[in-house]
Amino acid sequence: MSEPVQRQQIGYDLAGNPMYAAPAFRGSPENPSVAQQATAPLQPIKVHPWGAYLAAGCLGLLALTVVVVLVAFLVFGFAILAAVLAVVVVALVICLLILRDVWRSSRKG
Repeated sequence: MSEPVQRQQIGYDLAGNPMYAAPAFRGSPENPSVAQQATAPLQPIKVHPWGAYLAAGCLGLLALTVVVVLVAFLVFGFAILAAVLAVVVVALVICLLILRDVWRSSRKG
């Protein structure tokens, strides 16, 4: 059997009850304890080129905006072209009908 763990008293809480430190845990070499992990040397900080990422994001957003505006101009341009073409076709049909009537009138009389 193991002996009872003696914990160090570190103070009292607001209700007056004693507070104890967490029991020390000695991990195996395969499973180091949290305290051993915390005291391990830190790895060097990896430097990221945040400025380049920000510039690439801004340029990408600008390119996407230009593409969307060009597509909108093409779509609306074709819509306006179709409307103008419809008006021209109607005007030509009216003109042809009037010219046919004039031609028939001139041939009869």
